[in-house]
Amino acid sequence: MLPLLVRRLLFFTFTGLALPCLVHAAAPLSPASVSPTPEQVINWINASAHDPVDLPHVDFELVNLDEDADLEIIAKQNASVHIGTFYVLDQKPDRTYSLIAEKRWNVPQLQPERWDYAQEVNHPELDPYYLDSRIELTGTRLLETVDHTGGTGLSVYEAHLWYLEKGKLVEAWSGLLKQTSSVPGGQLFQTLGSYQIISGEIPQLYYWTTEQELDPDSGIPLPGKTATKLVVYQFDQGVFTPVP
Repeated sequence: MLPLLVRRLLFFTFTGLALPCLVHAAAPLSPASVSPTPEQVINWINASAHDPVDLPHVDFELVNLDEDADLEIIAKQNASVHIGTFYVLDQKPDRTYSLIAEKRWNVPQLQPERWDYAQEVNHPELDPYYLDSRIELTGTRLLETVDHTGGTGLSVYEAHLWYLEKGKLVEAWSGLLKQTSSVPGGQLFQTLGSYQIISGEIPQLYYWTTEQELDPDSGIPLPGKTATKLVVYQFDQGVFTPVP
């Protein structure tokens, strides 16, 4: 029978060795340790994608797209100048991800938030009444993704405004930003578009497009060949619809 003092020494010795292991196992994972690898992202996409990732590289970012604390993943693959796919993945309770949206958008860059000059971020001491509404629209967090499409003699940039609702991507609006086309005979045409969202009780989106014929050699608009039009939309039942 070991003396009482020896037994106590052995107990505290083994307890001291075991406690660090228990604490390490129970500690929360750091953000770096849960950041997925490209291989994991590809596997999660390919588990349910209509257009599986078949390239050795995928661009992705961890971002917060909705109101919960979990981070989502946005990812893209570009198969050519005008062909690509855009993916959104949602985090599951086990910290893996599942594909919730897949769009045939050829995304030039992963930039989900559109910069808006009308919204400023100031220190509270300078602007105590400032409300961070850069991407809030009647409680909806609105995001922008640009799609670059086209073909022979045609290049198109189109903006898509969307948000997540109950784990699904909802497209609220899409509009042309730039389209350049050439036709047989040497003519060159271009359409430029821009939009601005006006907040209010019923938010509105103003969308302008200018159509013009260009000099095929200099790219300068030809006199008398330019026309501009405006379409106004209002945010109704989760999407922007044209105002009659």
